[in-house]
Amino acid sequence: MSTPFTYPGYRVRLRPIRLDDVDSIMEWINDEEVTRNFAGLSERITREQELAFLERVMGSDTDRLYAVEDDEGRYLGNAGVHKIYWPARNGRLGLVIGRRDAQGKGLGQEALRLLVALAFRELALHKVWIVHFRSNARMAHLCAKLGFVTEGVLRDEYYHRDAWHDMARCSLLSDEFGRAAWAPREDT
Repeated sequence: MSTPFTYPGYRVRLRPIRLDDVDSIMEWINDEEVTRNFAGLSERITREQELAFLERVMGSDTDRLYAVEDDEGRYLGNAGVHKIYWPARNGRLGLVIGRRDAQGKGLGQEALRLLVALAFRELALHKVWIVHFRSNARMAHLCAKLGFVTEGVLRDEYYHRDAWHDMARCSLLSDEFGRAAWAPREDT
């Protein structure tokens, strides 16, 4: 994918992450209000650690990380397909709208829709899945709205910020995406 991935009418687009995105990422990566729902982000991240992470992900065969931009090219956050298991064609989705001034405007929903479309149409995956804190009502609502099916609850799966947390796992299959009313049509 050399050009940003988007559909007509969307206010956001996805493009492959670049090392020069690191300074934009550093603006939110240590903001507890932004990262509170990410169990892996409970410790402070340095710029060097984030650069090492980006280099690792950019060289990975099992991860695809994208910058979420608005239609003017302003960086908003990250979206990714991780832990891709190519033999079964499945992968774990992740999304964060890091800029606080872009939160609560439906941009995350658009970005997740694009990420799902990219996973099925560009990466040819069969199944995508999300694991979120069971207490994260916003993500649970968004997953349900997009047709994700809750596969189960992983009890006390993560120890985060001095407490154990249950995680919900939700998934969507490629044929379910193909039938979804919200799915961008190929001819648009």
